[in-house]
Amino acid sequence: MKYGAIIVAMLTLPALLYLHIKNMDTLLLSVSLAAIALCVHTLFRLNSAKQSAKNLQNEIIDKNRKLDTMFFHSALGIMIADKSGQLLDANPKFIEMIGYTMEELKTLSFIDLTFPEDREKDRELYEQAVKKKLSYTKEKRYRRKNGEMFIGKLSASFILGGDGEPKYTIAHVEDITKEKLLEKDLKESQKRYRDLVAYSPEPIIVHRDGVIIFANEKACALVGMSMKELHQKSIYDFISPAYHSRTKVRLGELQNIMGEEETRHFKIIIPGGQKLTIEITHKAIEYEGLPSIQAIFRDVTERKRLEKDLQKATERYRFITENSKDVIAFLDPNGCYDYISSACRDILGYEPDDLIGKNVFGFIHEEDATEFEKAQLENLIGVKDYFSIVYRHRQKDGSYRWIDTVAKVLLNEKGEIDSYLAISRDATQRKEKEKSLESANDFLKMLSSLDGLTGIPNRRYFEEALEKEWERNKTNETPISAIMLDIDCFKLYNDTFGHLAGDDCLKQVASIIRDSLKRPRDLAARYGGEEFIILLPETDKAGALVIAEMIRESVRKQEIPHTTSEIDSYITISAGHATIVPDAQFSPKDLIREADTALYQAKRDGKNKVCSRLAN
Repeated sequence: MKYGAIIVAMLTLPALLYLHIKNMDTLLLSVSLAAIALCVHTLFRLNSAKQSAKNLQNEIIDKNRKLDTMFFHSALGIMIADKSGQLLDANPKFIEMIGYTMEELKTLSFIDLTFPEDREKDRELYEQAVKKKLSYTKEKRYRRKNGEMFIGKLSASFILGGDGEPKYTIAHVEDITKEKLLEKDLKESQKRYRDLVAYSPEPIIVHRDGVIIFANEKACALVGMSMKELHQKSIYDFISPAYHSRTKVRLGELQNIMGEEETRHFKIIIPGGQKLTIEITHKAIEYEGLPSIQAIFRDVTERKRLEKDLQKATERYRFITENSKDVIAFLDPNGCYDYISSACRDILGYEPDDLIGKNVFGFIHEEDATEFEKAQLENLIGVKDYFSIVYRHRQKDGSYRWIDTVAKVLLNEKGEIDSYLAISRDATQRKEKEKSLESANDFLKMLSSLDGLTGIPNRRYFEEALEKEWERNKTNETPISAIMLDIDCFKLYNDTFGHLAGDDCLKQVASIIRDSLKRPRDLAARYGGEEFIILLPETDKAGALVIAEMIRESVRKQEIPHTTSEIDSYITISAGHATIVPDAQFSPKDLIREADTALYQAKRDGKNKVCSRLAN
């Protein structure tokens, strides 16, 4: 407003003067004042433009600062390459992820970082994207500097030059290795479950909210329908209406108790109108990530008929029992054998007369007796119409054999116990398969928890152990310590003696660390590369320091030659340890971070040292 008023005044003043003084001098004065006004107006505009430029410059600086923050502090790895794929820059997260320094990355292309088997396919994809100027996202395998593979989710886009052609590539990389491994484990677990169920001799279905979502071949055969026909059908289409109400209530209760199992009898109606008496064992499971019910069927229609017929005329079926591969026996109310079929000779080594009058409990393995009595009691009090149990029965030579027995209480006309009917078969192979499967799973679990090179636990196992020990120490309010160790100048060692010698060195150091731990709950693990980590539950700072120093000295005394070391002629280690009393303020990650910080302090102080941190 100030400059505008001056300009208006100067522009109108000459006209006023001209009205009063009509001579040449006045005219000249008028022209001069107009020129001055124009100059002032121009200066005003220049000053405004200068202020606008300054504001724009500040805005650009602010935006650059924000971009720098996003680049350097991003949780995702970011790399920038030219059109050919040659790397120009990368943020700290990507450098940490890939293991190369910035200087090393500038000598590489993105193809050099790709897992070797995938390079040709990646190159073709990149060239097509450049040609079509299209951004793309994919999951790919990278190779770190140390040779390890990790899976990254890559999002790549292009910056176009003045000619409209791609000039730079900007790529964001997220490490999804852990997620992919979990996904793989889940798929393998589901496949194992499907395989086990698919080939089970028992009919099995899985249903959710009463709707069938899976059925094996035996179940399809039982009801005379294909899997396609069974899928998404309601289980109540097959259950007699009299059972609908209580079945819905019980299944609703059962689904809320994962792992709970229940066996009941139902009358079912299969296509064609045929009615079957079915024994169904329901169990709450998690299927494809959601709560579901697994149902195992046994067609007991024939068995029910057989039980009734046996009560009326046992001798009528003696021919059947004597020619059956199963052992069929009748026992008196006290559990003594009244009759046993000749199949006992092949399965147990006894002649039938050897067992007549003998009590069955005298042949049951002592570890199985309690379970046998429990099953028998449930049958007696009416919890179950029969009882089924797998137990060990003593053979004639004194050894034990696994037997699968189904037994039923038979009542006389007065409702009193008349006898027990027991049908048994050899379960040895089944138990051996179960044991082999259990052993195989245990062995695979053990392998998955060990580092393949050093034979000590790996990082994943360490982190799982840390979570458990953290909660235990938190409950007990006791300190927990961690020691992070790193082999000094190990890259120089590898460059001088080769990777095979480097691997041998890692094994020796791992052995020293492992042998230095004496308590059962102390744990040493390979954390990655030449880094190791030790977990010391219920250990304070002083105790952790003693162990760290002892290991450092033991490694030096091993005198593993290292002629190119910057600090010694033998292999040495640096160590950092941290101690925390777990509480709500801290997490296991804080303990590892503090130990890692102490380790880097030891490195900065000249290596072959131990430094400590105390979080609380």
